[in-house]
Amino acid sequence: MSTDAKEALRRSGENLSAIRLQKGYSVETLAVLSGVDAEIIAAMEDGNFDYYISTVYALAATLNVDFRQILIDPAAFHPNNFGA
Repeated sequence: MSTDAKEALRRSGENLSAIRLQKGYSVETLAVLSGVDAEIIAAMEDGNFDYYISTVYALAATLNVDFRQILIDPAAFHPNNFGA
């Protein structure tokens, strides 16, 4: 895996963790609500899991955020940038 890909996984993991904590969910609670295994969520947050986009969609839907907020640097995220 390239350095850029590893960095993208690390950043998206940090984003997921920040959003999860902001919503007040533990990893276990998010796992139950989303149907995504807690070990996968923890690995994603650590940047150690090359996930499927469907996993990101499930987590974003459960957290009630746009999936791009997990994948993109939150500082750069603004709905108008995506034609929303």
